[in-house]
Amino acid sequence: MSVFNPPVHPVRTEETLLPLLRGEYPDVSFGSVRNSDDPPRECVLVGDPQGLATPVTQWVRVRLTVIVRRDDGSGDFAAEQHLAADIIRTITMQGCRPPIVSAKLDAGPMRLADGDASPIYCYAVLLMQAAVS
Repeated sequence: MSVFNPPVHPVRTEETLLPLLRGEYPDVSFGSVRNSDDPPRECVLVGDPQGLATPVTQWVRVRLTVIVRRDDGSGDFAAEQHLAADIIRTITMQGCRPPIVSAKLDAGPMRLADGDASPIYCYAVLLMQAAVS
């Protein structure tokens, strides 16, 4: 006996989260790629669709990279942690709107750097369920 698996159309969670976050934090540059202008406060948000959680929902890992630059270009990790915590709280409290069904912190915020020349930044991962169509 074969099992019918309905067709799945994954959704992009960025389309729901970015407008919410831009409205809540107008002084932060939000996007799904790094801003080449190196703004003082920046958050890069990327949703990575995973496998199905249920026949009608899909797991999505949302990666957050938060950078708060000092005047000398270095990263202010304490400020980044506070901003990341605020963004995570906003997403987990207000971000569960269609197609997002649930959101919780999976890891972080943690301290990272891409190399000697780049600023220290804050990184976190949220785990979400999103409805598929």
